[in-house]
Formats: sequence, structure tokens, C-alpha cells
Amino acid sequence: MKKTGYLIGEFAELTRVTVRTLHYYDQIGLLEPGFERSNGYRVYTDADLLKLQQIVTLKFMGFSLEEIRRLLESKGYEAVKALKVQAAAVRDEIVRLREASRAIGQVLLRLERDGRIHKRKLLKIMEVIQMDEDAKKAWHEKFYTEEELGKFRELGKKYAPEDMAAYQKRWEALVAEVKARIELDPASDEAQDLGRRWASLFDEAYGGRPDLEALIAKAYRAGAIPKDHNMIAPEVWGFIRRVHAAAKRASRRT
Repeated sequence: MKKTGYLIGEFAELTRVTVRTLHYYDQIGLLEPGFERSNGYRVYTDADLLKLQQIVTLKFMGFSLEEIRRLLESKGYEAVKALKVQAAAVRDEIVRLREASRAIGQVLLRLERDGRIHKRKLLKIMEVIQMDEDAKKAWHEKFYTEEELGKFRELGKKYAPEDMAAYQKRWEALVAEVKARIELDPASDEAQDLGRRWASLFDEAYGGRPDLEALIAKAYRAGAIPKDHNMIAPEVWGFIRRVHAAAKRASRRT
């Protein structure tokens, strides 16, 4: 992108994001103007425009500002891949919202006209909402190729439903423990114990399959996993990465 410059007022008018909001994003380090002119004016660029779009879209998808900041700063975040996933999610949401709006309007019309409930339309509204829940469950089909999905399906054949549920509960417990102790020094014994347990639990399912481990990490970095299904927040991933990095530094010193 070319280095086009926008003063904050121009950028606010262009993007329909208020000056107050842009100031706030600047203050918290989420979106700072790209460069400063010789006269001292701080200026936004087209690259900042792309970043703001990511912020607005991820916020629409349910991520908090802190989660968005950590996600965009994470190593390996892929804007192109993320845009493709976001585009598909927004298109699907538009279709569902239009169907829900049409059904709700017809129910309202029937109530206003003769005070009767349009049962079939009420069922349609619930169907659309349920479709939305089902679509969230199928996020992986939008992100991974058919070949990649096949690898995950093959791995899943090793587990009975009750085994998978038990494995999921152990993950939930460990993630909760990490969140509660996230202020630990990554090099401390307590943090290193969490890191070892994290790696062990991950390897229990994906040990020997670094290709699948990489695919899962890729989905988290791209922001492809809907918030409702994203058990591991960006700050948790960040803490675990720092723990593993500290372990590597310690091993090099010995």
C-alpha cells in the first residue's frame, strides 16, 4: 500500500470511527498513527486503514479490545488469511440476519393486524438462530482445506466420544489454572510446571503430528476460531509462548 497520509479528523471521516475512539485506540496501543510529519502532526496511513478494518471486524465478531491487540501483535498473524475467513463469516451472518429480520417482521405484522401468533414464522426465527449456532461449529470448514480436514478426521477416529469429552475437560481446567496464574514469571518453577503440563496435554492428542499442531496454531493466529469456541484466549497463548521461550533459554545455558 502507498504511504497516504490522513490526519485524525480525515481518518475518522473516512472510516466512520469517531476521533474519540481513535484517540482511545492510540492511548491503549491498539492503533497508533503510522508516522509523524516534520510539523509534528501524527498521520495515519493506508496500512493503518487495513489494521483498523481488522480491529472493527474482530470486534464485530465478539473479541474484546485486549484480545484483538494481542492477536494482531502475535507472531505470524496472517492478514490475508484472516480477511478471507472474516469475509465468509460476515457473508453468512448477513444471510441469516436477513432471514431472521424477514421472519420477525412477518410475526410483528400478524400480531399488529389480528393479535395472533404466527407459529410457523416463530419456528423460522428459531431455525435461523439455530443455523447461526451450527455455522459457528463449522468454522473449521471455512478455514482448512479438505485435505487438512481429512487429517483431523483421521486423528479423531482414535477417540471415543467420552474420551474426547474427558480430554476437553482437562484442557478447560488447565486453561483456567493458567489464567489464574498468568502474572507468574515465565522462568519460575511454577510457570515452567504449567508449561510442561501444557505441552504434555497437547502431545497427548497431537504428539508425532507437528503438521496438525501447526494448523491449530495457524487458526488461532488468523482469528479464525469464533469467540464462542475459542477456549484459549490470546493472553493465555502469549503466556505459554513466554514460558516455553524461557525453558529454551535455560536449556541453552546448561
